Amino acid sequence: MSRDRSNPGSVSRPGYALEAATGQAADLLQKSLGGLGELHFELPPPGIGADLAVPCFPLAKLLRKSPIEIAVELQGGLRWPEGGLIQRTEAVSGYLNFYFEPNYFCRRVLSEVIELKDRYGSSERGTGQTVVIDFSSPNIAKPMSVGHLRSTLIGDALCRLYRFQGYRTIGINHLGDWGTQFGNLIVAYREWINEEQLSRDPIRELLRLYVEFHERAAKDPGLEEKGRYEFRRLEEGDPESRRLWEKIRILSLREFEKIYSRLGIHFDEWSGESVYRDQTASLISEAGVKGAVRESEGALIIPLEDQGIETPLVLRKRDGGSLYATRDLSAALARIKSYDPVSLIYVVGAEQKLHFQQLFAALRKLGYAQVRYQHVDFGLMSLPEGKMSTRKGRVVFLDEVIEEAVSRATKILEAKNPDLSFSERKEVASKVGIGALKYNDLSQNRIKDVTFDWDKMLSFEGDSAPYLQYTYVRAQSILRKVPGEGEGGRAKDEFFFGRPEEIRLAKFMARFPDVTRMAAESSSPHLVSDYLFRLAREFQTFYQQVPVLRSEGEPERSTRLAMVSAVAWITRQGLSLLGIEVPERM
Repeated sequence: MSRDRSNPGSVSRPGYALEAATGQAADLLQKSLGGLGELHFELPPPGIGADLAVPCFPLAKLLRKSPIEIAVELQGGLRWPEGGLIQRTEAVSGYLNFYFEPNYFCRRVLSEVIELKDRYGSSERGTGQTVVIDFSSPNIAKPMSVGHLRSTLIGDALCRLYRFQGYRTIGINHLGDWGTQFGNLIVAYREWINEEQLSRDPIRELLRLYVEFHERAAKDPGLEEKGRYEFRRLEEGDPESRRLWEKIRILSLREFEKIYSRLGIHFDEWSGESVYRDQTASLISEAGVKGAVRESEGALIIPLEDQGIETPLVLRKRDGGSLYATRDLSAALARIKSYDPVSLIYVVGAEQKLHFQQLFAALRKLGYAQVRYQHVDFGLMSLPEGKMSTRKGRVVFLDEVIEEAVSRATKILEAKNPDLSFSERKEVASKVGIGALKYNDLSQNRIKDVTFDWDKMLSFEGDSAPYLQYTYVRAQSILRKVPGEGEGGRAKDEFFFGRPEEIRLAKFMARFPDVTRMAAESSSPHLVSDYLFRLAREFQTFYQQVPVLRSEGEPERSTRLAMVSAVAWITRQGLSLLGIEVPERM
């Protein structure tokens, strides 16, 4: 039997209805079992009818009975107190299924949402703890391409999810701003710069220089040596080389900030490899004191065989130069010492898997095993053939992808709602287009490759951001007809749930706190999008089959209006956790 293997037994915020019901079930079961064995709760799949289940298979060996016998015996021995959240139990095929008391449970859920509004689903479990998340990290002097989108969006969503769980989050943009390539760029700048083009479009001019250098170097090997010489001068602090490098860095940051602002992305710290180039000496000294470093063929390395990794981490080359890994290790140590994080997370593509295995092993070997290290990898991004597929085999600019999304959204809105004013259409198109771009990525398991399908991405039907945004807009349009009542005008204990559609929707709302917790813990933002899509479908069934404004009387009318309001709050907050804004009209 296929089951949703979530763990509602540890729902985010103390007092949430699902956690409370699970707690009641766990207490009585533990008494019945005499404290033997660890209980695992599951949310049954659609069609089962139960609200909660305990598989008895793990108890079979301990109790020396079949799971079916255990479930039957447990079911027969349980006595539920009056007024509790659990109404009854049932033993089925080795599972003990639990059924909630509909009105009591649903009243509690709806009251929680109405009271907490956009804080519903949040938690204080991370209070006093810090999580550092390294994401996006473009190289200066190069345009942000569509290849940067996944790291940027996943990292931003993780920051939001952890913050929602009460953690202090530090989002870091660790720029690629050091290395031999900058010596090459300085050579190209001095030889072939077009200052007018640089002032008009700095990133594309710098990219042109980068490409031209490599095209010429293929015919003139002496250019590579010039580049290495210029980088040595840069490392030694040559004033003119430093001036050019600083200019390139500042121009790049200005262009990056425009894109981040458009996407609504915020960083708590902007740093880069260059920040840590002078810290390698102290790193090597610390590694030496801790006995973690040795010399190998003139180079200094941290052997990692004892950590199960054959390839050592090289701290210093035989010529005395540092490497990317050295600077990354220095950056990690600086973050640990500055922020004292419980977790250090890197949102970087899967091709860097070995690098992070080495980095984390070296950190543990240096005595920093108290931190939880995580490499959040992801699949590739691909675009459809045609205008957006290539730029003569080169980079696909991210700003062009954003413009394309907004442009397509504008045309759809012009056709769907011509009554929108120009300024309103512009604002809504930005939210819809950029929201579609984000959701297309974040709605899919991050380890899978993502393909652009513009029609699916911007569809107002099906699993898309516009569909969820429209769900929110539709809910708000209902509430605008009865100002104030959607906030729960009646006493919460007067809410009444008489229709199966109402009960099913309220019970599904109860899962949101658990979903947000699991999405953070597993670095899986798609769990939130999956939930929101299913919530929208449940809401669609509800308002198609249950009259809201034409309800027959009270408390039915107030209950249903409060449910509409609750769906709006959860949808808006859930999309916000993905970095997606909602319009008030579409």
